[in-house]
Amino acid sequence: MSSQDNPRDMKNMKIAGCDVQLLFLNSGGDWTVVGTLASGIAENKNKETITSGPWATRDLAEQKALEQITKLLGHNEDRSTSRVNNPGESTTDEQSIERDERQR
Repeated sequence: MSSQDNPRDMKNMKIAGCDVQLLFLNSGGDWTVVGTLASGIAENKNKETITSGPWATRDLAEQKALEQITKLLGHNEDRSTSRVNNPGESTTDEQSIERDERQR
C-alpha cells in the first residue's frame, strides 16, 4: 500500500533545526494535514500545531502545510550571512574600510 492509498500516514523532518511532524489524513478523497512544529530545548521547548486542508491531493496538502510551518518559523537568517546591519555593530567589510581609511 503506497502512502497515497493509506488514509493516515506520517512524515517527520527537520526544518531550520526544528522537529516537524506532518500527519496526513485522507477522508473522502480529500487530504488534510495536521502539522506539529517543536522548537527549543528542555524547559524552553515549544510546540505549535497547524491544520491545513482539505486539499485535493496529498502533495498539495503537504505543500500548503509546509508553507504554514515556514510562516511560523519566520524568515530567520544566520547572522554570519545576514545583510542586516544592527545599530552599534559593524560588519567585517565596514571594519576593513575604516582600517584602510585610517592608514591613508
